[in-house]
Amino acid sequence: MTTPPVQSDENPDDPNPARSSATLAAFTGQVQRRIGLETQSEAEVLVRATLNELGKAVSSGLAQDLTVSLPPELSAELRAQRPKDDQARSVTKDAFVDAVSGRVTSVDAEKVEHQVEQVLHLLREWLPEDQVDRTLEQLPGDLVALVR
Repeated sequence: MTTPPVQSDENPDDPNPARSSATLAAFTGQVQRRIGLETQSEAEVLVRATLNELGKAVSSGLAQDLTVSLPPELSAELRAQRPKDDQARSVTKDAFVDAVSGRVTSVDAEKVEHQVEQVLHLLREWLPEDQVDRTLEQLPGDLVALVR
């Protein structure tokens, strides 16, 4: 079930999901505009790759909790098909970015890192503060820097 767009949205670039549609198109559209990607399809691939890797880095319980605040189409990426009792795993920022770069069009590591950072910043804006805090607690320090 998706939330219909708010008709009186004065600022369509506003990342607050309470003032925009909670759909995949809204989320990826915001990523596309922030990064300056040519197509929304590119943004969707980036978002899905980033959330898939984030889902592997946090516990399956937290990944499940985070899906509540996101467009339903992104739930599978965030949960990353992990066992329900799976714990968070340690991953370095470089390994995280490298895994995402294998699925996107750019091969420039710095560019992909910036793109991942923007997806994670938007994710942080869409999530309730308590979920952001719990997520940051489970991530290694160098990966936390991408979210902040």
